[in-house]
Order: sequence, then structure tokens, then C-alpha cells
Amino acid sequence: MHILHLTPYMGLGGTERHILNLISQGMARGYEISLACPPGEGLKRVPPKVRIHALENWSMRKCLASAAALKKIALRIGGEVDLIQVHAAAEMAYLTKKYLPDKPVIFTCHGYNTHPPILNYWLASRFLKKIDCLIALTLEEKQYFLRGDIPGKRVVVIPNGVESRFFDTRHSRMKNGRVVGLVGRLVKEKNFAWAIKAQARYRFASRLLIVGDGPLRNRLERQVRGLGLEKEVTFLNYQEEMERIYPLFSYLLIPSRKEAFALVILESLAAGVPVLVPQWLSGVKDFYGSAPGVVVFKGGRDLKEKVEKDEGKKERGEIQRFAHDFLWENVFRQYEELYSRILARSSIL
Repeated sequence: MHILHLTPYMGLGGTERHILNLISQGMARGYEISLACPPGEGLKRVPPKVRIHALENWSMRKCLASAAALKKIALRIGGEVDLIQVHAAAEMAYLTKKYLPDKPVIFTCHGYNTHPPILNYWLASRFLKKIDCLIALTLEEKQYFLRGDIPGKRVVVIPNGVESRFFDTRHSRMKNGRVVGLVGRLVKEKNFAWAIKAQARYRFASRLLIVGDGPLRNRLERQVRGLGLEKEVTFLNYQEEMERIYPLFSYLLIPSRKEAFALVILESLAAGVPVLVPQWLSGVKDFYGSAPGVVVFKGGRDLKEKVEKDEGKKERGEIQRFAHDFLWENVFRQYEELYSRILARSSIL
């Protein structure tokens, strides 16, 4: 089987890691893999046997040029591939199906972090009417697409996966007080400013570690200084080996306004570290709420009380058990079954 992955960006975020894991799992099973994407740091991690096709930076502001570049690639290599999997950009999936109508096209939605997100899913649905199959990461995402009039038989839920390296138990946890970690890009949607304000008001952590980088870095640093939290809040920048970072935390805190899947929760649980999830993330709460080590809080005061009570603290192995089901080799079996059904033109079409 020859699979072509198409993506509008190739940096070092969650979408790119998802693609890289699909590539590595597919190659391990003998698949031939091609990748069409713009330049980006993530290309350094693509295995050398993958055929890479350079795509111009995908931009709606330059939509005609972007569409022309995609068409050129699709027509050049479309005849060689058996199946095309498009990631993140619904308009890219629409154009791919337009250029290659006889090829099966799968679209994987990696979530929309805008709040509320329903408009984005509705708009995406307009582009996805003729796609062979749409993959949602959670049941909540599937419901958004059903509201956008995508037939239920064409929407499949396959969760994200976690890499085995996060289960490494050789790294010891910090013993100095309650260390709470925030992990992600420093952007508005992650809502780290809320966590900093909550720390100033409730002092729920002895230390707050912020791991990541992004456009709001300077603003968040000014906020920390303005609230006099310099000794309590530490910025660690982007970290390549997060499996060495999670064990430093007493808890991982998710303050986001919206999350489609929140892969960092799965990574934290794989490391045996409990996670604090806000009540307002209903989809994430429903997906992870029953997992050992996941603590749902209502607001800053409730957050403080639950941290002080050590809620969610369990044996490392008990917390890790939930994440074991989401190892990438387990998740990829669901993709293999889907690929087979799509290629056989089964009832999912």
C-alpha cells in the first residue's frame, strides 16, 4: 500500500507528531509512504525512505497560488498512490478530491481551538461533503461534524496515540513541594494567563513550570513580573525530550479554553503524573474523566483545594494503565482496519 500524507504545515506541534507516528507505523508494516508539505522543522524527523514533495506554504491569503501548487503535486504523483490522507486543512482535502476524484481521500481533523469552535467545524464540513472518510479524535468532534450535515457512516473516531518513550520510569519526580506544570504553545487559546492569575490569587502551587514557547511569551513574562511571581513561576522554553520533563511535575494543569484531544494529558498519564482538567473542557473531561489520575476542577479555589488534598495521586502504574491502550501500535491497528475498508469500498463509503 502506498499512502500519501498531505499537511499544510510541518513544524513540531501535535499534528506533525501525529503524522510522523503514522508514517513510522506504516513503514514498520511495509507501507510505501509519501509526504507533501511546506518546509518546517518537522521534516528533520521524517525517515529518509519517505518520498517528500515540497509544497508551498499553505495560506488562504495566497489561496490561488496554494491551490495551484497542490494541483501540480496531486497530478504528478496521484497515479502512484493508493490512498491519500489529508491533515488539518479541510480546504486542502476538498481540492485533493477535486483533482483526484477516483482516489480515496481521508481527512483527519486535529481540532479547532477557537472558542466556541462550532463555526469552524461547520465551515470545515462544507469542504468535506465528498471526502471518503473523516477521522475525528473524539466523540465530541464527531458530533460537531454531524451537526454540519456530514453523514455519520463517514465519520470515524480514532483517538490520538502516545509514544512508548513516555512510559520510561527511570526519571524521578521532584520532591520539593507541589510543582504544577503547564505544557504547550504560548498562545491565547492555551489560557496560561488564567493559570498565572489563579496562582497569584490562590497559590495552588509551590512552583509553576511553563514549558513551551510562542508569541505570548513576553506578555506572560510581564504578567508574572507584574504579579510579583518571579520566584514561583519558571519558563522552561520548548523541550525536545518531554519524557524527562513530566516526572518533574506533581500535576500537569490544563487551563485551555478549548482542546480537541489534549495529547499532553495522555503523555502525562503515560509518565505516571496526574492531570488537572477544568470543568469547562466538556469533551476532554468526558474522554479522560474516568481515567485514574485525572482530577476535574471547577475554578481557581477548587483547583487549590484539590491540589492541597493530593487528589488524583495514585501509584504510577495505576495512572499509566489508561494510557497503555493508546500506545501508537494499538492506535495504528484502527487505522489499518480503516485503510482496508476504504480500499475495499466497504459500507463506510
